[in-house]
Amino acid sequence: MTRPTALTDREALVRAIATVRQMGPADCKQIDEKLKEEPWREAAEFAAYSAQCHTLRLKPWQSPPCWIEDVEGTIAKGNDGISGNYVAALLLKRMLGHGISKYEPDPISALERTETPPMPPEPAPPPV
Repeated sequence: MTRPTALTDREALVRAIATVRQMGPADCKQIDEKLKEEPWREAAEFAAYSAQCHTLRLKPWQSPPCWIEDVEGTIAKGNDGISGNYVAALLLKRMLGHGISKYEPDPISALERTETPPMPPEPAPPPV
């Protein structure tokens, strides 16, 4: 599994802030206030949470991938069908496997850019 670097996480957090600012005036104001009042990392992680909830269209009780701390442990517990931790952990495992930060604001789009479709089989050689 390819682990994102601290630089990759920081880049994703910067994009998360930008994503939240584009979600609307209220969201923009909220993140700007957080950036003034809280440490940058905390505000940026909040932005990642907000962006993932928005882009993944999560219900208020569902967890985004950025909240998952123990991927394998969460997957091992199985699907509880409510909180979304299991699904979030499966998504995070795919993300990390492709070197995508857990703070990526749009996980599905990032995966689509990195996951290549399988190559079609080579045609059979002509008979001799």
